[in-house]
Amino acid sequence: MDNISLLLERFLSSQSSSQNSYFDVDEIVSLINHFLSIDDAENLRTAIELGYELHPDDMSFKIALCKTLLSMEDFASAIKLAESTEIKGNKDIDLVRLECYCELERLDDALELINKLTEKDSYYLEEAVEQTACVLNDIEKYQSRALDFIQHALTMYPDNFVLKSELCFNYELQGKTKEAIVLCRELIDEDPYSSEVWYMQGRLYSLCADFEKAIDSFDFAITCINDNDELDYEVKLMKAYCLYKNQSYKKAIDTYEELISNEDFMNPQIEPFLAECYISMNEYESAYHILKRIMEQNEFGDEVSVHGNYIYCCLETDRKKDAIEALGDALKRFPNSILEYLSTLNIMKEKLYGSNSGIEQVVYPNDLARKYLSNSIHNN
Repeated sequence: MDNISLLLERFLSSQSSSQNSYFDVDEIVSLINHFLSIDDAENLRTAIELGYELHPDDMSFKIALCKTLLSMEDFASAIKLAESTEIKGNKDIDLVRLECYCELERLDDALELINKLTEKDSYYLEEAVEQTACVLNDIEKYQSRALDFIQHALTMYPDNFVLKSELCFNYELQGKTKEAIVLCRELIDEDPYSSEVWYMQGRLYSLCADFEKAIDSFDFAITCINDNDELDYEVKLMKAYCLYKNQSYKKAIDTYEELISNEDFMNPQIEPFLAECYISMNEYESAYHILKRIMEQNEFGDEVSVHGNYIYCCLETDRKKDAIEALGDALKRFPNSILEYLSTLNIMKEKLYGSNSGIEQVVYPNDLARKYLSNSIHNN
């Protein structure tokens, strides 16, 4: 039994027996970090209360509490606690402060702290610069300032892989796709086994509609992924999208079904995509059953394309009554957009009209188009 298991056993035993067992500050910090990692809010709260009772002024406990507040995105409380500490030049506290300053849009304070660390030639300056670049890139309003910051940081650390990756990501965010691809290739040359960089390159190629290269990049990313199930899921989701766009519908279906089979990473958005793949293969019966389940669960009640696709599949599988009922409901939900959407589908007017339709005065804009998927979920 490892140390954390023994610690957990002692902690849980003390809670169940209501005994006041003693835990040193390192044990409290280990408990907090563990409960954070498994998202156990109840025991996390108990461990923090125990920390306040036993070690309220200990810096290690305060740092763990700061990180807990960061994970909860309570930046105001985290910065208040960080700024209340008396110890200056503490790496963990300064990194907390930098992240909070950025998230709270106190960019001048963040840059001032970076300048102070630069003047002191702090041993953790490079790490502080890396973190600040990452946080700034994730805040939409700071993307242009993030670019200036990263470019300046690279004059200080020209070989820093993280900063180069953030520069590539910034190019992607600002639509500088060609520049990003050039930089991404350089990153792959430096680290050909980085799943994150291969994934980034795949995204960039997908933005250029070069789906063959995107799929190849995602395949490389998948082979490089090591114990990161979440990234594996994201890569496969993008790969399925590119297979769809590349008209490799069967392969896209196989990838989507593989994702759906993973209960840990269910994404309800996958099923409408999967239905569109079947529609593209003229397998309307399979698409119908997927869409019917979606409609019954009402998970996509605000998605006009789901309603339109369902109506389309009802008609193609001779379920006219279901189509008419769905159209009546859609007209109430989307009085304008459902007609616009249906005009992109390969549906003849007479299929939707009939003396017993129960729907009158439905006016369709122009003649119904013959091309499907020009306004699909994949294209939104």
